[in-house]
Amino acid sequence: MNMKKTLIAAGVAAAMAVPVAATADVSLTAQLQAEVINLSGDGRANGNGMYIGDAMSGGTINSGNFSRMDFRASHDLGNGLTALGHIAVNMNLNQGVFNNAARDMTVGLRGDFGTVRVGRLIGAYFTSNKDPFHGTFMQARGNGGMIGGFGGLGNGAYLNSAVDYRGNFGPVALAGTMALDETPGSGSSTNGDHAYALRVNFNIDPVEVWVAYTNADEYGELAQTATNDYEAIKVGAEWKSGPIGLMAQYENITHEDAATGVDTNNAGDYYMVAGTYSMGANTFMAGYGEFSAENDVDQRWIALGARHAFTRQVSVHAGVRQTQYNDNDDKETAVGAGMRVVF
Repeated sequence: MNMKKTLIAAGVAAAMAVPVAATADVSLTAQLQAEVINLSGDGRANGNGMYIGDAMSGGTINSGNFSRMDFRASHDLGNGLTALGHIAVNMNLNQGVFNNAARDMTVGLRGDFGTVRVGRLIGAYFTSNKDPFHGTFMQARGNGGMIGGFGGLGNGAYLNSAVDYRGNFGPVALAGTMALDETPGSGSSTNGDHAYALRVNFNIDPVEVWVAYTNADEYGELAQTATNDYEAIKVGAEWKSGPIGLMAQYENITHEDAATGVDTNNAGDYYMVAGTYSMGANTFMAGYGEFSAENDVDQRWIALGARHAFTRQVSVHAGVRQTQYNDNDDKETAVGAGMRVVF
């Protein structure tokens, strides 16, 4: 009799658990990229020669720039609300290891109002995915076409201790991020010099326009910006019609030491344009950009490349990038090819 009661109780518990389990959705996805790159000229970070990498920024061969693994979970809470969880980790194909949890680590809530997330994430200023070379050794980011990640305040890096909002309202998309400054201040309080980022996208097919702004004056979470004044603004537009795509973007970066007023190496104006032409599974890409630095350490970015998509999950790309830097006196040339697999 006790065994029968136990079986009945287990059956009731299992039946009650089914609706709960049915509301949970857990997924595991990954994307991998390996590139063979030959560097020549006046290298900024790496010497001349052949390398295997995963995109380049600031003259550095990066491992884990495109390659990543994503764990996502969502729970239907009813009444149009969904709870979210996301963990993403970098993967280093060169060494066959995970590069720690260097990407997203968030929990959030999604509804008709939009999506709110808390944790480590990319800030609202991010638009480097508009670059057709994004995530490759030819990309504009960090190579003279647009500012690099710069500790999450620029394009493509991550902010710690952040609160983020994203919402779509017809042709308008809104994004806002606040990264908390938790560094110790005077007495028993924190400094509280938080970083803020905002972005608005207007998408009226075939044209999309975006405006973004970041303010991180004396933001102390990151050592590279502590006690500094930092402000960034950008305006960009993209046009797509049939096989042709064009984009242009302007960024102004103000970054100086608050005590001395001296401009840093990334302060100045970034200009870039890029275009694509598609023929079936093949896409041809071209880009040009300039960085006019406040301290005269100017840069110029030129890229030409092509991509062939075997499927939506597998593609190969090849091309050349040249970055002129140190007021256009030195040149770095990268020639290479890569393969992407998404699963």
